[in-house]
Amino acid sequence: MEDDLQEQLDRAREQYAAGAVAEAVRSCVAVVESCTKSTDPSLVAAAATLVRRPVDPLLRARVHALASEALALLTSVGPAGQGEAARVVAQVEATRDVFRAKDLVEVEAGFDAELEFIEIQARVAALQDPLRAADRLALARRAVTLGLTASDREMQAWGRLWSMDVHAANGQRVELLGELAALTVLAERLGPAWQSRVLLVRASQALLDGRFNDVVRLAEDAARVGGEHSDAAFLRLPFTFEAARHQGAVKEVLEGVQEQVEHLPYVARTWLCVALKSAGLRAEAADEWHGLAAHVAAVPVEAPEFLMAITDAADVCAWLGDEANAAKLYAALLPYEHQHVVPHAHAPYQGPVALVLGRLARVLGDLTAAEQHLRAALAMAEEIHALPSKAYVLAELAAVEPTRSRARREHAHGALELARRLGMAPLLDQLDALLGASEQDPVLTPREAEVTALVAQGMSNAAIARRLTLSERTVENHISRILSKLNLTSRTDLALWHERR
Repeated sequence: MEDDLQEQLDRAREQYAAGAVAEAVRSCVAVVESCTKSTDPSLVAAAATLVRRPVDPLLRARVHALASEALALLTSVGPAGQGEAARVVAQVEATRDVFRAKDLVEVEAGFDAELEFIEIQARVAALQDPLRAADRLALARRAVTLGLTASDREMQAWGRLWSMDVHAANGQRVELLGELAALTVLAERLGPAWQSRVLLVRASQALLDGRFNDVVRLAEDAARVGGEHSDAAFLRLPFTFEAARHQGAVKEVLEGVQEQVEHLPYVARTWLCVALKSAGLRAEAADEWHGLAAHVAAVPVEAPEFLMAITDAADVCAWLGDEANAAKLYAALLPYEHQHVVPHAHAPYQGPVALVLGRLARVLGDLTAAEQHLRAALAMAEEIHALPSKAYVLAELAAVEPTRSRARREHAHGALELARRLGMAPLLDQLDALLGASEQDPVLTPREAEVTALVAQGMSNAAIARRLTLSERTVENHISRILSKLNLTSRTDLALWHERR
């Protein structure tokens, strides 16, 4: 047996000498995988340390994984492997990704790795509240350690993925990509389910960058690799929808969204509300929202989709100008103002929570808070290169500035440049209307101007109707036309517009 392994190792040396580094790494991996506790420790160490630190990050991650597995094997045999283990420890350190936390490999007498991993899995599931991210990260790192100690790649993979979930929500893109390299190497050997998850992580990263065609392609590839009932098959539509929402093509996938939400918890209809909004179906979105608004607060914080459901609801609420529910959603989201909306690293990225808080504060008439949230969202988006989110934040900042101000024009033109470059058609239309309103006075009829002034005084529709001797329905129609003409979304916006003039 050892003669065969030695022959494989000699072949790896020849491949490495000839410059075939990837092939040499594969040969060394095959050697270590065939080794047992009775194998000569020097042979294990030689295979683990044959390839020096490669420049290619992915290849270096493969060598690091190889050395880590060899180290676990050597330490498991006790004193017999200790002499060679020192060489491998140096290789592990030499190939470590400096952008990722150092793995701690521990050997504990009598521990049951499988039992402890199952307990960790249960605790991670119970700690999905984004405010418990530090606890989940500690558990994720423990899972990696267990996997390394027990030579269990799947344990390591789950630990890597849980770490990436935390990094994604915290806006730690550098750390996430460091974990992705390690997960990619594990996935190569774990098979289609994990390979498809790696593709989904890449699709989520493509959403940050605004590479919408890549998002769809990667999601389709992931579903094909993962198979019919994989995570990737389930997430293909959400990824496709997010790309379509930014590009203005939601009507093409609306039917699919309507069908999929029928099989999900009721609160998932917030997704349908967003889809109807994005398709420009205001009346249909309002109908859905009126039936859903009372149930949004019931979303359990332990659900990974908690922030996604609440921010989807807030998006629709702000669009409809629902001030009563906007206040409730604002209070629910405020503790998460430093988080990003992404339930998993391999799920669609939806932007900073601070952007949604800014929209809600604007609807509630608190322009100071709106601007503070939006500036925080801008910094968060720029820090992780979330270009579509940056475009939306700049557009919102433009909307809170006075109509003819220089700041309004600068923010709007910054958003316009990004929207054109990324192909964000709906935002382009919004910005065209915003800039048009900045460059000329919107013309209100005398009656519309009169209604606007009374709204600014805080009068209800019924009171305005009595003052002007009109029906409430007529007043409602006047206000709807005024909001449309001025590109505003709520009575509060209208009152602020009037005061500024």
